[in-house]
Amino acid sequence: MIKNKIQSKVAKAFDTKLADAVASFTCTKIINSGKYDPVTETYPNQIDGSYSGRGVLFGSYKKDLVKPTDYQVTDSKATVLQNEVTAVPQIGDVWITVKGDFKVLNVGTDPTDSIWVCQLRKV
Repeated sequence: MIKNKIQSKVAKAFDTKLADAVASFTCTKIINSGKYDPVTETYPNQIDGSYSGRGVLFGSYKKDLVKPTDYQVTDSKATVLQNEVTAVPQIGDVWITVKGDFKVLNVGTDPTDSIWVCQLRKV
């Protein structure tokens, strides 16, 4: 119940009050499955995976708040609604945005499990 309400209100803000701060992203990656073959250095099954979404992608970390251990001053903080992203972001994914490509270094969620907070680093 609260999750739906939060996602509805934040999505509305993305369309109105936060529209100038909201950006879209896409991610395309190869997903490996099956047992890894060390001789050929390949997996038996590989498929192309992709997802997309939108959110406040280029936020910054406040200097007095706890930061990820591998934080760099140029890192960005992305805040995205879970219901507006077509797949779960994974560490190592590369997001293609209007400001260039960014690698996902950390993925966290809020207590209501409605928002993902991702640490991004320009590649």
